[in-house]
Amino acid sequence: MPFKAPLSHADLRLIRERQPWNTDVISLLWEVKRLRSVLLRAYQLSGDFKRPAGITGELYDEFMKDLRTEPCVLERDDMTASLMESPDKLRKGMVPR
Repeated sequence: MPFKAPLSHADLRLIRERQPWNTDVISLLWEVKRLRSVLLRAYQLSGDFKRPAGITGELYDEFMKDLRTEPCVLERDDMTASLMESPDKLRKGMVPR
């Protein structure tokens, strides 16, 4: 049975806003946050991972492909890119990048 589509940060926030009184929902959302942080840590370290030889190499390739498409990774990359964008108006003394 295939998984449902992953939830974005905005989706998770909507769930919390619909059920702010439900302590079970809040507990589950904290667990989701913890697991998303594990994925982000794995993504940060992925450049240092070595591809294993043999049959596990294919599993590694699939894991790395899936890791790059996780919503928390994509959201982090988008946020980083937006922070690195050039400002609309340069301050005095700044040169364009």
